[in-house]
Amino acid sequence: MKKNFKLYGIIIFVVAIVILSISVTNFQKQSTMLRDEVFDKCKMIALELKHTREYLAETMAIANMEHNEATRLLMPAIAGNEIGKKFYNATGYRLRQVSSKYRNPKNRPDIFEEKALAEFENDKNLTEYKGVDEIESKKVLRYLIPLHIEEACLKCHSAKEAVPGFIQEEYPEDNATDYTFGDLRGAISVAVPIDRAEAEIKGNLIHMTIVTTVGMVFLVTFVFIAMNITIKRKEEKASS
Repeated sequence: MKKNFKLYGIIIFVVAIVILSISVTNFQKQSTMLRDEVFDKCKMIALELKHTREYLAETMAIANMEHNEATRLLMPAIAGNEIGKKFYNATGYRLRQVSSKYRNPKNRPDIFEEKALAEFENDKNLTEYKGVDEIESKKVLRYLIPLHIEEACLKCHSAKEAVPGFIQEEYPEDNATDYTFGDLRGAISVAVPIDRAEAEIKGNLIHMTIVTTVGMVFLVTFVFIAMNITIKRKEEKASS
């Protein structure tokens, strides 16, 4: 009987280890899938803003519009900032334009973005930079794509004296000048919180693990009792 109890304990232990291993593997797989899906979303968001900026710059150039106080809201950088604000309010996703040579202090890069900009500067073929980070104690996925100077950008980013007057007045400490065609201007940065989503995945897996473990314990217990009853009856028949 003692041997049976020992065997029963070993079976329970092995079953628990197997279930725990499966749960950990499932959590890792689901977390990886979640991150891949979020990174794909980030890429689409960043590209959408990039193409919006390009469209605005090209449209202003084709229409030969003056870059002045009246048209400033159509300028790519300013429009991008406003779009980013609206997008954050609607989704909670942080959408920014950043540059190491920023004009607007709001576009100053943080530590993660500085690393991305350095990588883009070092590798001209690099098309994205991504990773896991924390913002305000919340786990987030970070994704950036580079922005390069196009012909239409030079109206506001070439020689300092050629920059529109209202920009010179508004940003006397302007760093965003003296660029040439093709230079790295900065990056579009997307940050998406995932701590809540990962917590939900973990909670669901813990619940499933507990239910599965309890079910397996009941099943093993039932088999153990049934086997003992069968063995006992056989022993009684043999002795009689």
